[in-house]
Amino acid sequence: MSVSVGRSRTLSRGAATPRRGPGAVWLAVVAVLGLVLLANVSASPLASFAMRAALARSFGTGDVAVTVRAWPAPALWWGNIGMLSIAARSVHVGRLDVAAFDAIFNRVDVDPAMLYGRRVLAVRSIGSGTARVTVTEDDLARLVAAQPAVKQVIVHLRPGALRLDGIVSVLGAEFTASVLGHLAVHDAAHLDLVVDRVTVLGGLPIPSDVASQLAASVNPVLDVGRLPFGLRLTAVTIGNGVLTLQAAAGGAAPSGVQR
Repeated sequence: MSVSVGRSRTLSRGAATPRRGPGAVWLAVVAVLGLVLLANVSASPLASFAMRAALARSFGTGDVAVTVRAWPAPALWWGNIGMLSIAARSVHVGRLDVAAFDAIFNRVDVDPAMLYGRRVLAVRSIGSGTARVTVTEDDLARLVAAQPAVKQVIVHLRPGALRLDGIVSVLGAEFTASVLGHLAVHDAAHLDLVVDRVTVLGGLPIPSDVASQLAASVNPVLDVGRLPFGLRLTAVTIGNGVLTLQAAAGGAAPSGVQR
């Protein structure tokens, strides 16, 4: 009987203090590492998908390519983007219908709940960034035609020069004219027309003071409106049939929700 009791106590002590082998610890470590790896691998593709969906809604086009990067990658889950690259075609930006919008931004902080939950891009801050906006002659003509001093305008773009053909109003008089000049940045959202020469129907040049009055009546000739990401105009160049706007972002004043 004493033997039986001793064995019973031995078995009882063994059942009360189970030991975990090294295999269980290893499985736990592998599981944790797997979750970390999954968070790293899935962060960038999902962030790119959400960003693309938000920008497609904002720009009014599905032709949007987006690349996002962050280090560490899980930082994307709480809205910290190290680098954001955007290439969009046939989009609406500000007050412009543009052929192309290309931009690269660094240190972008967005609202993660808005981005991943509602596919809405709410920018809280941007470290720095640059953008290039390409506008065609026809799209530019539609915006210039909104000026009360210009009617039935046709825009011709050649490297370094712009020509407007249409009906212009100067000092209360309307006449058909051809205006030759170039564009200059007025401020963060506007461009001025610098008039080089004005000729009326038949090729007769008009006096320089009248040309100055014309420039004063139309400037700023181009209002691009509120650009996304808090972008500000920095330069403008005229090519063959296209106008290229350069813009920069960064510092204070985030652009807010991109709708």
